[in-house]
Amino acid sequence: PNLIYIIVLFSHNKSYGLLVPRLWVKMMTQHLRRISIACCHRSFGSKPHVSKVKPMLLETTVDWSSLPTVKLRGKRFLLGSESPNIPEFLSPPRDGFPPVYVPADDGEFSPEAWAAAARDVSRGVVDGRGAGAALFRNIPLNTAKDFSRFVNSLGLKPMSYEGGVTMRNSVEHNVDTASNEHPAMSMGLHNEMSYTHYYPRKVIFYCEEPAEPGKGGESVMVDVREILRKLDPEVVDKFRQLGIRYHRYLPAHGEFFHGYNSWRDAFRTSSRDDVETYLRARNVAWAWGKDGSVSWWYNLPAMRFYKGEWLWFNQANLHNADFTTAHPDYDSANPIPVHQAPFNSQYGDGSEIEPE
Repeated sequence: PNLIYIIVLFSHNKSYGLLVPRLWVKMMTQHLRRISIACCHRSFGSKPHVSKVKPMLLETTVDWSSLPTVKLRGKRFLLGSESPNIPEFLSPPRDGFPPVYVPADDGEFSPEAWAAAARDVSRGVVDGRGAGAALFRNIPLNTAKDFSRFVNSLGLKPMSYEGGVTMRNSVEHNVDTASNEHPAMSMGLHNEMSYTHYYPRKVIFYCEEPAEPGKGGESVMVDVREILRKLDPEVVDKFRQLGIRYHRYLPAHGEFFHGYNSWRDAFRTSSRDDVETYLRARNVAWAWGKDGSVSWWYNLPAMRFYKGEWLWFNQANLHNADFTTAHPDYDSANPIPVHQAPFNSQYGDGSEIEPE
């Protein structure tokens, strides 16, 4: 809960990978793959600028055995944790995933120079080798401004968080807080913005202030190809046939539920016309409430075909109204009607998704 993440989203019409210091990089899950490290000491460096001296990044091995055990089953404020089907503990990182890179020496370089070196690793490892994600440690990016200079020098096309669910504050150019969610809440695995028509291809997380020991702060990655393979075939077939209907509800003003937006926050405008332009462009149905709130709903596929294979790519779990009832601020004595929950998910025909 004391961990501050800063997030930058990049649109899916660019194909470079992103790498950041002291972070868990959560790439769009169509890139997440298990890897076997071909060379534990392969280095990458940026192209020279004025000087021939350039920063180098060295792939290294990490002993994850010192990581504390993270309980899942029965964990408070984690949706579904009461199910006997959930693992008792979080699995530790696998050998080689994510690949970890550190500076090769103690030279002083600008964030822009480190970005050039990271871009080489991204192209060669994250995309080229198919790693799908990477972890950088000890690159001297000490502030949000440093991070902004770094990510804005990667040669990528940023995208906005327009239409997003949670509240995020702008910190620097193309840098937002990852979420203003309640610090006690545990975020389940999800595909970033897969509930929208326009989602990022790459996501970068930067850890500015690590959580204190025993206070959480874990950022979890998973290979969605493996999830699809492990799901019950009957469940997969039903989602494949029906798709998912996402329902959104946003009030006119304020933070009506901890960490969730009003439509003015979500669309970063005070104009209804701007909201309707956004919704009309995505061919979704909407309705304005008498209290100034807006609701809209639309169907999306539960899976995406990417690089020759189908991937589980949705937020049917976290965008279900049950997520709201697991929230620390939820008052069961005054339940929120489903149609006024910040979000809800159903099968594409409007029928409810089974709890299990």
